[in-house]
Amino acid sequence: MIDTGLKDKVVIVTGANHGIGAGIAAAFAKQRAKVLINYYRFAGEGQGDISEAEAERATTPGRAYYYKMQTKSADDVVEAIRDSGGECCAVEADLANPDNIGALFDQAAERFGEVDILVNNAAYSSCDTFVPESELQEQPLFADQFPKVTVTAESHDRHFDVNSRAVALMMAEFAKRHIARKATRGRIINISSDGAPGYSEVVSYYASKYAAESYTRAAAVELGPYGITVNVVSPGAVNTGWLPPEMAADLAKTYPLRRLGKPEDIANAVVFFASKQADWITGQVLYVGGGNRM
Repeated sequence: MIDTGLKDKVVIVTGANHGIGAGIAAAFAKQRAKVLINYYRFAGEGQGDISEAEAERATTPGRAYYYKMQTKSADDVVEAIRDSGGECCAVEADLANPDNIGALFDQAAERFGEVDILVNNAAYSSCDTFVPESELQEQPLFADQFPKVTVTAESHDRHFDVNSRAVALMMAEFAKRHIARKATRGRIINISSDGAPGYSEVVSYYASKYAAESYTRAAAVELGPYGITVNVVSPGAVNTGWLPPEMAADLAKTYPLRRLGKPEDIANAVVFFASKQADWITGQVLYVGGGNRM
């Protein structure tokens, strides 16, 4: 078995109450790292005509089921990790509020010790576009499920607050504490998307992810002398509950490996970047998407 060097390392994984984040947290726990899960329930945000009762009843992937996943606590994830012998705790905090950044690191330090590895996975996503509202009435929903709105200051800022600014502040907080305690080895892994260079109908989400990639490259240069590597894992489509089965099957046919991603596919790449096997890799974007982008 390969020794990743992750035993007893302290990890923060943001956005980990379901999907990719939950998979990443579980993967670190299997390496016997100590994991603090951050999450935030977007209760009621962007649900449109879907009621809480309808979302709660949903069992098939699609918009209602996805909102159900977004409004979960992290209790199930924590319980599963602890049942398998891992060390884990969860803290709910909206990273769009800068006051929560330092507090998150404080809670990790109090529970497990100073943070060695930071995984910025938390994300906010809704469909906005440059097409005027008058034209949107004649257009199909995104992925036949999700309503779209024309870009506004609010839609722009909500995405960038979580997907870009919070990433930058989390990295800065990590670096400050790492340098102050004269640590020699740190890891930051940011989760992006292979549509980050530009993707229609979800323009602010992908633009905010691309901004985080720029922060990653800058941080890799500045923090390298302090023993911190900073990298990006850029997934293709991972069906964490948002794609209906028939659409997922059709999309999978367009991928060279003929399937969509699973959370563990992304988790494996994240664990690699955090491991000692990646000691001399920094400032890189790794596409993990079945060949969707090369």
